[in-house]
Amino acid sequence: MFLIERNSLCKEEKMNNLMAPRTRPLGITIIAIILAVQGILALIGAIALMTAGATAPGVIALILAILTLVLAWGLWTLQSWAFWAVVVLEVINLIYAIIALVGGNVSLSSLVSLIVPLVILIYMFADRNVRAAFRT
Repeated sequence: MFLIERNSLCKEEKMNNLMAPRTRPLGITIIAIILAVQGILALIGAIALMTAGATAPGVIALILAILTLVLAWGLWTLQSWAFWAVVVLEVINLIYAIIALVGGNVSLSSLVSLIVPLVILIYMFADRNVRAAFRT
């Protein structure tokens, strides 16, 4: 009887945890805002490209800008897919930065391009509050 009572209590606790409001960690708020600004600037750049007659690059830039804005919204609203999308994006950015450095492009911007994704990845996985907020 005690076992049945304990199991129902555990199920009740799990349901309460799932229904409890989540708070967005400060770092996620900062990353979401930066992505939103980046998305808005990319949107302006895409429109400028299309107005200048570069249709194909403009459309690609427009799609990337929209995806960036969607990702910013996903982080802001703590969507679990946004957590994994940021992880994939930052791994790609990290690989690109390593390739650039190995290829001889050693500059301040290439070092920043290496450090920023690394810091974001460490933050995403090391801070328990982030994983808990996204429920991953």
